[in-house]
Amino acid sequence: MEAEILRPKELPYWGVDLCLEDRPGVPREVPPRLLESAHWLEPEQQPIEGLVLRHPGRARPTPVFSTALPPRGASGALRRVAYTAPDHRLSHWIALFLADRVDVIQNLPLVLNPFKRRAVRAGRRRRAASQHA
Repeated sequence: MEAEILRPKELPYWGVDLCLEDRPGVPREVPPRLLESAHWLEPEQQPIEGLVLRHPGRARPTPVFSTALPPRGASGALRRVAYTAPDHRLSHWIALFLADRVDVIQNLPLVLNPFKRRAVRAGRRRRAASQHA
């Protein structure tokens, strides 16, 4: 039985311990440089209007964030719970995942959402009963 002989360049880990100048990935290991056209190192802080959820370890929100869909309803409550946990915990991400799914159910059209249909029917019955009384 003969042993298979591999040349160094055929090994999957070849080049890991070479001098930096001789390593194959050196061009990609250069730290990113600033663009000449950028006039700032960090964008200016977006004004905070309304509720903005942020991680507990950060003093302020990121410079740019979305306020298009503020947290509301059951999905908003789940998001508030998620942001009480640090983002390295699995519970943080599971709560955000569940909040997304609840948000989808909350925003389904009336035809597709059985919870909304039931609530609308109950409201109609309640209004009809109060008008006849």
